[in-house]
Amino acid sequence: MTLRIAETESHDDAEPSYDFPNTSNRPSKALKLHTQTHGDPYKMATEKSGSLTSVNADPYDPVDKNYYLGYRQNDFDKPFAKFYNSVTPPISDELQKGLSASPWASDLGYPAKEAKDYLLQKGYQLMENGYTILHDKTLFIAARTEIPEVTGDMYNWWFGWHLTDTTRYKLWNPIAHQYAWRHPNTLEWSTEDLPSRYIGSYSFISEFIGNDGGKLTIAFIDPAELGIDKRKFDDQGVEAMVVGHIHIGAHITSGFDDQSYLIHQVRRMSNGRRELRSRFWIAGASPQVGHDLMVHCGIEMSHLNTFLPTLYDEFKHSV
Repeated sequence: MTLRIAETESHDDAEPSYDFPNTSNRPSKALKLHTQTHGDPYKMATEKSGSLTSVNADPYDPVDKNYYLGYRQNDFDKPFAKFYNSVTPPISDELQKGLSASPWASDLGYPAKEAKDYLLQKGYQLMENGYTILHDKTLFIAARTEIPEVTGDMYNWWFGWHLTDTTRYKLWNPIAHQYAWRHPNTLEWSTEDLPSRYIGSYSFISEFIGNDGGKLTIAFIDPAELGIDKRKFDDQGVEAMVVGHIHIGAHITSGFDDQSYLIHQVRRMSNGRRELRSRFWIAGASPQVGHDLMVHCGIEMSHLNTFLPTLYDEFKHSV
């Protein structure tokens, strides 16, 4: 099953093929791919080691019917399984009000390439929670979540750490996440530069967004590729910005359109606590996808807030 992109779009029921085509279209600053496998993917390392070798927990599995929601008996053997909780928080009143008002006027949205102007301003936009269809038929979604104790370092660490293991990915949204695998299979991680652990890699996932489950690919890029000036982060209280291309329906390493993106921004509020401002752009997607993805985001980011600080404290030196 694939996610419904547009009301008039036809779908081929054939299983999308998975391959590694010529990677000339790979996001810039791609990380080094190694063909060998190294040891225990859950090993702990010291900060003095300089680099760590990160490897997927399992081989890539392209078969949708092998994916499943929740944890099974063997999944609870993982050392981090104690953080698994299938009961997720309800969406916030603020997000619910934004949903009720959606779709908002199209002029309240903007294309991904203008995010550099909007997301590095002080204060808030008129639509911090809601969705609309832009004039070029791109679905635009905004969602805001309070994550008081989650720092930018924690968030950047999470995006490197969860990519390699489905059971890690399921901690985040146990009622929607089914599968995760990272391309390339093996990476040398910096112990200092947390964003470099995911920038240039591809997250092959399967998840439910609303009623529909299917494959998605997130290709993580440097925020600078969308013109985002990281020198402005400190002045604006921004602690992290995760940016990536989105492709719905298959696991790919090239052929991304130039309209579909995600951005997650961790920003300090005036009280010193943090908020997460999420933005999505999906080319040609229907308003129903806007509703469903907004709810999905609200659930998983609120849920992440409940365990990430403690998980990070215990596992921040693991690969």
